[in-house]
Amino acid sequence: MNPGKHRRAARQIKILTVVRISKASGRDMLSGMFRFIEQNPSWQLHLVQYDSEFTADVVRRAPADGFDGIVVTSPGAKGTLDALAETPLPVVLVSVHAAKVEKRRRPTVFIGNDNCALGRIAATSFLKNGNYAEYAYIPKTDEDWCEERGESFAAALAQGGRECSCFASLANPSAPVEDADGLVRFLSGLAKPAAVYAASDECALKVLAAAHAAGIRIPEHLALIGTDNDEFLVRHSNPPITSILPGHFKMGLRAMSEMKKLMSGGRGSRKPIYIPPVSIMERTSTKPALPAAALVKRTKAYIASHGCERIEVADVVGHLGVSRRLAELRFRQMEGVSLRRAIENHRLSEAKKLLSHTDLSVTAIAERVGFSGQNRLSHVFKARFGVAPELWRAKQ
Repeated sequence: MNPGKHRRAARQIKILTVVRISKASGRDMLSGMFRFIEQNPSWQLHLVQYDSEFTADVVRRAPADGFDGIVVTSPGAKGTLDALAETPLPVVLVSVHAAKVEKRRRPTVFIGNDNCALGRIAATSFLKNGNYAEYAYIPKTDEDWCEERGESFAAALAQGGRECSCFASLANPSAPVEDADGLVRFLSGLAKPAAVYAASDECALKVLAAAHAAGIRIPEHLALIGTDNDEFLVRHSNPPITSILPGHFKMGLRAMSEMKKLMSGGRGSRKPIYIPPVSIMERTSTKPALPAAALVKRTKAYIASHGCERIEVADVVGHLGVSRRLAELRFRQMEGVSLRRAIENHRLSEAKKLLSHTDLSVTAIAERVGFSGQNRLSHVFKARFGVAPELWRAKQ
């Protein structure tokens, strides 16, 4: 006799799950769940794809329908979270928060994105890549996860000595990014070059559209980072968007692993399990801007140190070690003036200081700040400020 005939087939463990596979985050989570199923062939998933189909009745019928547990990555239809709070089945919630469910006494596990780590990785990337004139965060909604990303982004920037602006909308406070006109005004008001972190890739696309509407060039005037690395969205945008890849795959895998522990008698933990991001995927929305920002920073530093030494544009270009065309192009793109005008601006600024705080003659001042003589300083000064240096000094 074949002893195998008398062995009982392993009981199938049936797990009910709702996953929005229309989003990259949902697809990645589901891939993690499938990895678990491959490693545990006695387990099977029953997938619900739409919130409208994941109803309170489905949850209430789950025990009678033979399900052993429920993994939730989306809140479902109205009333579903109340049913989850009451079900006798073990529940694992992924990126879903509800006070009633969090208070349930039955086996429960909470898994979420490490939103603080997401904000930090965006800030670290910007700080590493260049010295931007202003930094900003664009939230998608007024939900906690969105606020956490923004607060962490701002805190990491503060540690690097930078301040952060956050977009808020009076027209649509619960979903700020939907306020297209307000977003255009906000982006237009940022000092350039600006570094902008968007709470999600969908949010980043809204930023991209607003920047185009405002005539703001990306990445020349504005560097942009999104979140989720939804390649269908970010690889085909114009330009392609740099985005952070969260640990969604690991979240799905961990959800099933935690469910297995619950099925083995574990009670779960009231303390959420936070999964860190994987990496940042750099694309055109930041890459070309980064060396440009560094180049402009070096240019301004050189002019600040040597602008009063009768330097010419050729001296600046020689210091930078790049072509004159590239140096002029990048500086004009980010500062809005030519290199010659930047040198002139520095000299005039220094001349004003000497006129205000010393008794030096205009001839001596012209010599000190790098002009070829008194006549040249007087000509440029009057053309710029509408009055000769001597009269300007008299009015101070």
